[in-house]
Amino acid sequence: MPEEQTSFSLEIAYSPAPATPPELRDEIAQLWALPLGQRVEVCLRGHGATPSAATGTLELRSAPDYPWNPKQPLHLGVAGLEFSSRDIERWTKI
Repeated sequence: MPEEQTSFSLEIAYSPAPATPPELRDEIAQLWALPLGQRVEVCLRGHGATPSAATGTLELRSAPDYPWNPKQPLHLGVAGLEFSSRDIERWTKI
């Protein structure tokens, strides 16, 4: 029997976070007091004197464990930049 070789591309492409239903996102946003799904400027705590900032829609990258504990950090993102809710120094709705 002849052997066949199959070639697979191993390139990793960017894919957005899985969509969180709006009702769930809004409930999490209220509990954590964050403007999830809204356009914001987020300033992150940095290691230097000035924090880094990003502007865009504040996205929930993954839902927290249930039962929800607002002390648990959220995995968030803005404009392709991923960070924890604990990294936020301040945010402003735009």
